[in-house]
Amino acid sequence: MPWRVATSLETLCKQLDTRFPGRSVAADGGIGDAAHQTRDSDHNPWYGPGIVTARDFTHDPAHGLDIQQVADQLLDSRDPRIKYVIANRRIATNRDWQWAPYEGANPHEAHFHLSVVADPRCDEPQSWNVPLLGETPDGGGGDATVDGDFVTWGTSVNVRAQPRLGAPVVTVLSGPTRVKVHCQTKGDMVDTAGHRNDAWSYVPDLGGYLSNIFIDHPAPWLPGVPDC
Repeated sequence: MPWRVATSLETLCKQLDTRFPGRSVAADGGIGDAAHQTRDSDHNPWYGPGIVTARDFTHDPAHGLDIQQVADQLLDSRDPRIKYVIANRRIATNRDWQWAPYEGANPHEAHFHLSVVADPRCDEPQSWNVPLLGETPDGGGGDATVDGDFVTWGTSVNVRAQPRLGAPVVTVLSGPTRVKVHCQTKGDMVDTAGHRNDAWSYVPDLGGYLSNIFIDHPAPWLPGVPDC
């Protein structure tokens, strides 16, 4: 059975990628590595049909992302999807929403950890109510597009030779990337992170196509971009 990260956590990832398009993802993590799989961890798919209910997000103050600020605002939101948050040697749970010392081996100074509840709420796709994520990014505009360019979201995004899931992969985007889309066309249906779309964009600089799902714009078909 394939593993996947809960939809609510992918939503937060997309919000962070939009707000901080140049952010580092060096310490990001969702599905647990071999070490996590040897112990109890929300990074393992122990809920539902292979659903991982935890995600880590990298501390990158150089690009404006301060994990303590985001973690504090998540707690202030009292969002019912939250199970607990860990950041900077402290943990807070949905029992009292208060920070307490965290004694785990990883101090969580390079990233913050968010676990969501192990019930259907973990897949609720609505945006997180974090004031910081609604502000204008440092040195840039508030939209995902600038001068005809777009920003991708997600990690390990495949760019393919054709707009088909079986087409050869020409490159992989390790994290959010600013791209200039030349045209868009209908291709294979892609279903991921609670979204379903058959629109693909051709990016000449990358030498291939990527699903519009991974381009940070609310419309399935990108405005102002011609058909291929």
